[in-house]
Amino acid sequence: MPFLPVPEGIGQLALSVSSQVVVVAVAAAGLALVLTRSEAILVLALLTSYIATAVLLASQAAPELAFVMILIGIFVALIMQLTAAERRAAQTAAHRDPATIGLRVLATLLIVWFSLSIGVLRLPLQPQQFTAVWLVASATAALLTTTDAFRVGIALLMLTASSLLYYATSTSETSLLVLGLVAGSAFAISLAASHLALEAGQ
Repeated sequence: MPFLPVPEGIGQLALSVSSQVVVVAVAAAGLALVLTRSEAILVLALLTSYIATAVLLASQAAPELAFVMILIGIFVALIMQLTAAERRAAQTAAHRDPATIGLRVLATLLIVWFSLSIGVLRLPLQPQQFTAVWLVASATAALLTTTDAFRVGIALLMLTASSLLYYATSTSETSLLVLGLVAGSAFAISLAASHLALEAGQ
């Protein structure tokens, strides 16, 4: 049995994933971004958001775009995971995010209220709309409640994923220039966040 090209294989795999699974994964990633203090969970949330976005892109746009999205997600998640490992080795716990759990819970309630107010959580859920809005709302809440460069980087990378999803699903053509800008932005954000997060612990 001949093997399918990688992008086409990803497209067929994406079609086998239900929209409910994508919605649950995105919701969990957004909540983890705002609530958790674990850097490992933050990295997992980042990777989950990129894979979920790739699944939606594969089912709505070109499989090649989804393949690129997965590659970007793996690359930036690897950078952030290596950063987290270096921070743990340097024992920089004292320099991590000082935000209280109460503030995080309040931010979570605000993003849920915002999603309800604009109808994103109205049944039946629209996976593309929910993913784009939820990631933006979660990232915004995280940015407003943190001073930690590591979490800021994760939030900005999720915003990048949401932006590419919105662009790809709202236009009939996908520009290679735009894709290159998004990929370059993701790489630059991950490297800058890594540098600032490690520098803060010195």
